[in-house]
Amino acid sequence: MPYVIAQISDVHIGGPHPGSGDRFSTAVSEINAMSRRPDLVLLTGDLTQNGSSTEWAEFKDRLEPLEVRWEAIAGNHDPGITELAGHRAVEAGPLRLILVDSCNETFGPDDAAWLDEELSARTERTTVVAIHHPPFETGIWWMDCVGLTGADLFESVVRRHPHVVQVVAGHVHRPIATNWGGCAVWVSPSTAVAIAVDLDPAHDPAESAEPPSYSLHAYTDRGVISHVVPLGPAATRTLIEPHAPEFVRWVRETQQARRSDFG
Repeated sequence: MPYVIAQISDVHIGGPHPGSGDRFSTAVSEINAMSRRPDLVLLTGDLTQNGSSTEWAEFKDRLEPLEVRWEAIAGNHDPGITELAGHRAVEAGPLRLILVDSCNETFGPDDAAWLDEELSARTERTTVVAIHHPPFETGIWWMDCVGLTGADLFESVVRRHPHVVQVVAGHVHRPIATNWGGCAVWVSPSTAVAIAVDLDPAHDPAESAEPPSYSLHAYTDRGVISHVVPLGPAATRTLIEPHAPEFVRWVRETQQARRSDFG
């Protein structure tokens, strides 16, 4: 069976978009209700708008009902939250999870030395690195203007360690996938608001009316499979069986005869 991580990012409790806290609570409720719950929930920064004690208290209150283990890192909107401060490494089932604090928007030589030491310590472990800021240029120019200083240094460290299978990030408020540093990189969407995708370098900064979403990563012996999961009305299910019963019967029979990494 795969090890599954649900990644929630850019919650922005206390932010300018009404209902951001309620949308986060919806994510918590829907994860609790999953028939196959994730093994871990990973929160990749900007959990609050200003890092205030009031916002952090509300975030923890809304997180408290979660019935799954969780880990979190800080984003650039989370200054001063001591519970999120600093780099660390944790064990997560078959994975080693490296949590990099980029709340100061910079990855420098001291950060590189720490990361290189941590990645060198357990080269036999499949490793995932989490950082708030995507370490590459996304093409959304105004978000790239508030990107990670020292991204090339970060890449040079990760590239030296082939047991890193994925880097996960947030910050840009939309799903983005690329190959980078010898591994896959995934940027998670936001539960607060989506940033409009536009690769015209002259476009006006904008948001878009996409549903709040989170990511679901399944780690198997063959690699990692990442999905976007919408929240709220956009996630309402309509069963296929009523209008295609023969097809559903056939795929169920086929499933019984095939081997699957998902059991």
